[in-house]
Amino acid sequence: MKNKKEVLIDLSHTLETYGDNPYQQLGENARTLIGTFATYEANGFYECALYIGDHAGTHMDATKHFNPDGLYTDEVPLEAFYGEACILDLTHMKAHADVTIDDIQEAAAKAEVNLEDYHIVLLKTGRDKLYGTPEYFKDLLNILPETIEWMIQQGMVTLGVDMVTIELDRYIYDPDSDLEPNAPERYPAHCLMQKYEWYMIENMANLDKIPGSTCKFTGFPIKIGKGSGGPMRAVAIIEE
Repeated sequence: MKNKKEVLIDLSHTLETYGDNPYQQLGENARTLIGTFATYEANGFYECALYIGDHAGTHMDATKHFNPDGLYTDEVPLEAFYGEACILDLTHMKAHADVTIDDIQEAAAKAEVNLEDYHIVLLKTGRDKLYGTPEYFKDLLNILPETIEWMIQQGMVTLGVDMVTIELDRYIYDPDSDLEPNAPERYPAHCLMQKYEWYMIENMANLDKIPGSTCKFTGFPIKIGKGSGGPMRAVAIIEE
């Protein structure tokens, strides 16, 4: 019997310097700078130097991001970012819509998957097509904290999205909230990191290129000591 052929699908955006693409990560994150460090003419080889935040481009969030007692990037278990994943289609949902438990259950039913069988859940919204434009920061879905908590209770460890973030900033989109600019409650879904050890991947791409509703997923963050996240090369592995 012939070995099955594996096809790799890149689920990552290309990391670019801020001047070339200011719409990669939100404005409160560090701006990415990529410069030439060595040239063929001066050094005999080419090398570039990077200044990036640990939430640059396609990246994961470690629990240290919102939990002082959480894990740093170099402490997160690699198993969280490898294994069978399910892909749920939310492309029909409009900007700023709340993603409810019912929405996830309906998407899982259409995908014919049982969330209890997958520790990696990828939400396909189609917003990756806006990457590099001002609309990428505005056209977001709002995944409610109770929805994420329910998915965690089903066994989810890692949640991936093809948006710049998983939720709306309550300080901006809920002016009656009386939240201060430095209040972590601006991001209530992120605050679940104070209660659970779970991870998210933001700024994913090409989820629409995955045939079917499941795949083998792999995507490991850069091993950053004392990091709150880490850029990653996320990949779907499909057997043909």
